[in-house]
Amino acid sequence: MLSKIFTNHKLLILAVTIRVFLILLPSFKIDMNDWQAWSGRLVEVTPLHFYSPTYFSDYFPGYLYMLWFLGASFNFLFPHASIFSLGFEFYLKIFTNIFDIATAYYIYKIISNYRKNLGLLSAVFYLANPALAFNSSSWGQVDGILTFFLICAAYYLIELKKAYHFSFALALSILVKPQGLAVFPVMLSFLITNFKFSKIFSLLLIPFLLIFLSLPFFLKDPILGLFHLFQKSASTYPYTSMFSYNFWSFAGWWVSDSTKFLSFSYQIWGTLIFLFILILILTPLVFKKRYKDNYLIYFACALASFAFFLFLTRIHQRYLFPFFPFLLITAFLINSVKLKIIYLTLSLVHFINLWYVYYYYNYVYSNPQFSSQLIYRLLSKYYNFFTILNLLGFGILILLYYKCINTKEKHVQKIS
Repeated sequence: MLSKIFTNHKLLILAVTIRVFLILLPSFKIDMNDWQAWSGRLVEVTPLHFYSPTYFSDYFPGYLYMLWFLGASFNFLFPHASIFSLGFEFYLKIFTNIFDIATAYYIYKIISNYRKNLGLLSAVFYLANPALAFNSSSWGQVDGILTFFLICAAYYLIELKKAYHFSFALALSILVKPQGLAVFPVMLSFLITNFKFSKIFSLLLIPFLLIFLSLPFFLKDPILGLFHLFQKSASTYPYTSMFSYNFWSFAGWWVSDSTKFLSFSYQIWGTLIFLFILILILTPLVFKKRYKDNYLIYFACALASFAFFLFLTRIHQRYLFPFFPFLLITAFLINSVKLKIIYLTLSLVHFINLWYVYYYYNYVYSNPQFSSQLIYRLLSKYYNFFTILNLLGFGILILLYYKCINTKEKHVQKIS
């Protein structure tokens, strides 16, 4: 037992070390330029004057508050360095990785509640995930911050049964990126079926917090300002699939989602398919009264997040990020080899998806000569092979989910 714990600690240190080295790789230029410009603008004009019809920014106030803090603290710590420097890029990447480490800690806490000897290993599986590490450390994206608040929300709701803490964490996740709403129907069903009616009123805290915390950014439109920003953000990329290995890649990448099929647009079809999948996920939970089995709620969150990525239009490849910790938690809670293999396989597929986009925009976009690279050409030609892997993985997960639903034996119980 001690040797296993010692080995897991070494693996944990190795995973963090690899992430540190990945920080040294070039960032995704387009996104990083935005973070730097927005941070500089926030330091200069504060949130009161940040949004403007003549200035592009489609991100929500949650991450912008962080950019404001990071820009101000960087200027204080390094007064002679520029926000547009490589040092500030590292600063941003380190910040996001701190959230990933915090997420790994919550995964450790959740798994340790049921399987004490697997807690550290589950944290290693999360931090060593090649796609997630690449997203946070090399690319420099912030999906890990959204995911942290989602896992916090799940922890407070499912493990601690603290409805108000859950609402606060979920509101923060939405304030960072609205994609966190993908798992809200699952968490809402858990809240309704496990809590007294009085506790359900905690949901009113969510819109209140969204309006209150966004207020400095929307003094001229305090009630609907965030909603109008959401509309603007959602309409920025009105396409089927933006280089994502999802269902709509069969129709082609960057195809207008207003294209009609059987009288309905692709966007409407995507929404209908997603809602149908949600019904498939939630119905057996409620009618078979399995909503008290915590591991099934994590499984349902994973499926809802995956379905959000696979079937809705206007999806970026990075939106799959929150799916992985929910699947990982499920896999370790029931100690399923099959789920762990699916987790590792889909992680590799997602890494390939991220790398392709990263390589295209960092190199091919500005210099077409880079498109002659063999791996890039193969991925450009056979990308739907990976789409099939994702859809196949989703189908297998649905079957395994229903198998768990129909199994009367309780797989996991908390350690008393």
